[in-house]
Amino acid sequence: MKKIASAILLSAAISTPSIAADLSKLSVGAGYGFANNGVFSIHGDYDISDAAKAPVKVRVGYDSYAINTSGLYQWSYNVFYGGAYYDFNKQIKLDKKIHPFAGLGLGVGSASCSGAWCNRVATPTVGGLYLIAGVQYDVAPKVNAEININGWGGLSIGGNIKF
Repeated sequence: MKKIASAILLSAAISTPSIAADLSKLSVGAGYGFANNGVFSIHGDYDISDAAKAPVKVRVGYDSYAINTSGLYQWSYNVFYGGAYYDFNKQIKLDKKIHPFAGLGLGVGSASCSGAWCNRVATPTVGGLYLIAGVQYDVAPKVNAEININGWGGLSIGGNIKF
């Protein structure tokens, strides 16, 4: 039920008229985090700099990972998250292609256990506040590479495509 509710909220956020009105402020991306035996992440960013009167972007996304404990059992995690981050490019006065950022968000998801040692283990809710900090580098006008440290993926690498 929580997965369905999270998916509906994510869909609603992405399809609202204010976001759909200006796709040039939207980017989508994917990444791989090296923590927790590997974390696959997909996300969407939307530039709200005009409304915030500061270089801020909103990020919503989904992280998935599994932790295997020597083959006895495995915990699988699915986390939906949303937050915002600030681009420090102008404050630090760097090249226009380099964008250091930091932000804060909130995630919610579930964990499930599979394997012989999971006898009647409950499916707990996971999530909470997370911090994200990293650097984006524009490799092309509509593509950037990203390296960051975040709550679920740890050190992560990935890329984003701008519309």
